[in-house]
Amino acid sequence: MTSTGNETIQLKPISARVRGEIEEEGKNRPDLEHTVKFTQPNEEIEVVNSPTEAETYPEGGWKAYSVVFGSFLGLVAAFGTLNSIGAIQAYISTHQLKNIQTSTLSWIFSIYMALSFANCVFVGPLFDVRGAMLPMTIGTIFMVGGFFAVANCSRVYQFILALSLCVSTGNALVIAPLIGVLSHWFNINRGRAIGLATTGGSIGGIVVPIMLKSLFTKFGYTWTIRILAFFCLGCMIVSINLCKSRFNRKITKYSRSKGKFEQSLSYLKELFDLKSLKDLKYVFCIVGTFATELSLLSVLTYYSTYAIAQGMSESQSFDLLTIFNAAGVLGRMVPGFLADKVGNFNIMVLMLIGYSLSILLLWVPFGYSFGVLYAFAVICGFFSSSILSLTPVCLSSITPVDQFGQRYGLLYFFVSTGNLFGIPVSAAIIGNGSKRNYQMFAVFCCVFAFVGTFFWYMSRFKSVGTKFNIKI
Repeated sequence: MTSTGNETIQLKPISARVRGEIEEEGKNRPDLEHTVKFTQPNEEIEVVNSPTEAETYPEGGWKAYSVVFGSFLGLVAAFGTLNSIGAIQAYISTHQLKNIQTSTLSWIFSIYMALSFANCVFVGPLFDVRGAMLPMTIGTIFMVGGFFAVANCSRVYQFILALSLCVSTGNALVIAPLIGVLSHWFNINRGRAIGLATTGGSIGGIVVPIMLKSLFTKFGYTWTIRILAFFCLGCMIVSINLCKSRFNRKITKYSRSKGKFEQSLSYLKELFDLKSLKDLKYVFCIVGTFATELSLLSVLTYYSTYAIAQGMSESQSFDLLTIFNAAGVLGRMVPGFLADKVGNFNIMVLMLIGYSLSILLLWVPFGYSFGVLYAFAVICGFFSSSILSLTPVCLSSITPVDQFGQRYGLLYFFVSTGNLFGIPVSAAIIGNGSKRNYQMFAVFCCVFAFVGTFFWYMSRFKSVGTKFNIKI
């Protein structure tokens, strides 16, 4: 019996040799329009339609750029709040939780950042199979509901339940689809598209601190956080309606002769495929992202309180975050356009070198100066923005499009462990908040920035070697 589409086909037994030849041909020919997945003779198999090199990507037009705009708005809400977490941390550390030690307070934000990315290990495969709408809808409910709960928090455990668990789950459910859906519409211009969309994180990082700074004094803490929740809800409603996926990953249908447990186990093994960890360039990409994000998120969390420790007012420290994220707008757009022309990994490594040097040459030796703190916010904000914007672009260069969600989620599962323990370690280094301790914190961020840059270069090296004139 034969059929079209993704219907099940019953085949007669074939020899192991023939089966091996067909499977090998499927591996060696990514341009084939269909891949046949075999189980055992006389069992059900499924013909899987997969994106191919010959697949036509829109690369532009109203529908494609409406997806970019939808992703942009969604990332204003998701990455915008992540990039502004230092403003919330600075406020509650001097108001609701002013008598709580920094080391204890840090767990609220470390768990929040860790789970915002760790849960992508589940959301990525869900997006590959089911598309963008389902996870984004559920994520919006968690995000908005979580912020409404945060508005009424006054104790550490309440902030952990509302912000660290609920809002972070919402973030994870929307981030992977918002980034992944762009690879369904762009191939040649993917860097440009992701660069434009991820500027939403920087725009949100500009808008949210300014909004919080103004609203805290006018309406108080509770209504300020509620307004932030409504702001996120508005962005996400538009985003859900615009972000349409084009490809779905098809999972093999196994014979009914297998037990339900065996079928479920086979399904999970295929969904959460760990074979990608045998790919060294992917592993080096994971390690590089782990180190650079640990450095960056530590900076974003404690840069405001660092400035306060140097004598800045709370209001001025909020301004630093705004400047940091404003510089990130150019830092996401310009490298995104250049990456399509020069190569994703090439631009990523150059941006990370700039990020690492800005910490080494400005922040570490001259962080006591207000002028340098403002200059560092501009320079570091520009170079560091590539860590969040170019990571998915580089990942897409070494990943089949229908497996992007799975690899993206797996990458951030490992990266999130750095977020979980990195911020408490940073808090332990800061300790009593003395200037010397903050100086050691800056060195800590610098070391991980250079380590991450090295492993990103190694990922590129495993792809093309030492040749610098190759676009990758």
